[in-house]
Amino acid sequence: MDITNTSSSGYSLVESNMSDSTSTMTLTNVTTECTTVISPMKDDIDFIDKTLTPIIYAFGFPGNILSFLIWIRPRMRHSSGVYLAALALVDFIFLLLHVLFELEKIWEVKTINMPVLCEIFPIIFLTFQYLAPLLVLAFTIERYISICHPFKRERFCTTRNAEIVAVILAGVSLAICAIQGYFWKYENGECDVRIDALNGQNYSLWTIWSWTTELLLFLVVPLSVLTFNILVIKEAKRLSNYEHTQLHGRAQKTSATTIMLLAVSFYLIFTTLPVSVMYVSVVNFGEGPLCGVQDENPTWRKYYIYHLVRTVVDEIGITHFGLNFYIYLITGKMFRNEFKKMFLGFLHRTVPEKIRTEYTSMARTSLRGSLKKNTTVRINSNGTTGMSMDNGVRGSETNL
Repeated sequence: MDITNTSSSGYSLVESNMSDSTSTMTLTNVTTECTTVISPMKDDIDFIDKTLTPIIYAFGFPGNILSFLIWIRPRMRHSSGVYLAALALVDFIFLLLHVLFELEKIWEVKTINMPVLCEIFPIIFLTFQYLAPLLVLAFTIERYISICHPFKRERFCTTRNAEIVAVILAGVSLAICAIQGYFWKYENGECDVRIDALNGQNYSLWTIWSWTTELLLFLVVPLSVLTFNILVIKEAKRLSNYEHTQLHGRAQKTSATTIMLLAVSFYLIFTTLPVSVMYVSVVNFGEGPLCGVQDENPTWRKYYIYHLVRTVVDEIGITHFGLNFYIYLITGKMFRNEFKKMFLGFLHRTVPEKIRTEYTSMARTSLRGSLKKNTTVRINSNGTTGMSMDNGVRGSETNL
């Protein structure tokens, strides 16, 4: 299955005018036979892929699960929370699909190179890949309406509208990707793009559709997000300078939410646009001659340097599917509070009642104690509790 190439997003199944080398290439014709010695940079590229992607998974899977559980909590289920809950779910499913993609592409484990799945997988994979930036654009526009057109906020920025928009965007993304079921075909033991779709080379249906959708989703959409963010920042600054007194109470709440959403959308821009630039640049870095030592050929050296840089950029690009949870923790005070409540609730359900009772009694005793002593109550790893006394001038403090 020819899925060794990636798209502007860094992790899709499509790309035009480019193919990777195999570990060895042997050409045989009537009069001569030659071999190609692969550049050592190929191993460096594989090493980056095999090392960084699992690290992103390690942060992304638990982060997306926690994000989804927090955003669906009653207090967080406002209009922006609907978009962010949908984004967490989309990111989680995308990473699951990406695991299958990586197993086939990097680890050479047969996961999607089979009948039916060959045609269905690209549709589902790209649908979730395209849906993520569309959701970011949606809540960016909502934030723009809320800040720049406050009188329209009650009409447009509602939970019900957010749910409807999220469903519509999912349908749009699926409609864009449905044609992938036609492009891909399992035949003779391989899953590849069907020949009919490649007729016309640079003007083929495959090439035109791939370039159009990739540049639309990963260049036009991020630039649109950037434009709306600039407008939001300018208006928020104006409100802060000229109407601080009148809007003080409401401005603080709006500002906290706005900063968090701006951080998420700017991170999408930061991780997506460089990959789009690398995608557009691919036509300038073709393969060199098939026979010879690749490291000694300037064309091959440029080709592998490009791919080495692109691999790093792609790995950075995929982080926007896995690190939003940590952005929420850093920039969202309400999100942090809900996370603490959920975490403490989990401890309440899992820690034995006896330990909780002893801890509560000790905590109350320490609060009534002398200000000259610092009482620390610990729950040890073996399930027992301990208490240490430390003379000092600080007030009483209870730590878990």
